[in-house]
Amino acid sequence: MITKTTLEKAAKFVHNCKFIFSFKKNIFQKNIFTLLFCFITAIAFAQSGSCNSEITIEGDKEQKYNGFETSFLLQIKNTGTTTDTYQLSADNFSGFVENPDGSSSQNNVLMSNKLQHKNNSALNKTITLAAGESVEFYVKLNLTDSNKLDQWNGTKVIATSGSCPESKSQVILYTYIPPKKTKGIGFNKSYFDLKNAMNSRAAYVFLLQNVVAVRFFS
Repeated sequence: MITKTTLEKAAKFVHNCKFIFSFKKNIFQKNIFTLLFCFITAIAFAQSGSCNSEITIEGDKEQKYNGFETSFLLQIKNTGTTTDTYQLSADNFSGFVENPDGSSSQNNVLMSNKLQHKNNSALNKTITLAAGESVEFYVKLNLTDSNKLDQWNGTKVIATSGSCPESKSQVILYTYIPPKKTKGIGFNKSYFDLKNAMNSRAAYVFLLQNVVAVRFFS
C-alpha cells in the first residue's frame, strides 16, 4: 500500500531530478553560446585585421587656394594581410569645430574635386591592392563660387574596404581661399590688362618719336 508519505517522497524526488536536469541543461546551453560567441568574435577580429588600410598626405594637409586649382598628393596603402579592393571617395566636410586658424567651420565653402593618378591620368575610384602595396594619387580641388573668399574648405577623403565595409581609413584636407587683396597667383592683375598695355605702348611711341627727332636735328 502506497502511503501519503511515500507519495510525497516520490514527488520530491521527481522535482529534484527535473531541477538537476534543467540546471545541467542551462549550463550546457550557456557554454554553447559562450563558445559560439567567442568563435564569431575571433572570426570577426581575424577578418578585420586582414582589411586594414592607411591614407597619408604627402606634404602639408593645409594649402592656400591659388585661384585656379589646389592639388594634394595622397597615398593609400593596404596594411592588411590579404589582397583587398578599396572604394575611394572625396566629399566636402565641415564636421569639425574649428578650422586650422581657429575660425568657425560653419561658414566653410564648397569645392568640387577630382581624383587623378600621379601621372595626371584619370583615377578609377576602385583600387585593388595586394598586402603591403600602395599607390599615390592626387585630389584636385576647385572653388565652386568665386565670390566666397576669405573662407576655408574641408574635404574628407575615405577609403572603404570591399572585403570589410566597416573598415575605413580617412584624412581631411584643408584649403584656405584668401581675399582678393592677398597677393598670389590667381589674384594679381591680369597679365593682359589692356589699359596698362595701351599706356605702355603710348609711352614707347612717345619715346621713339623723341629719339627720331633728336637724330633728325643733330
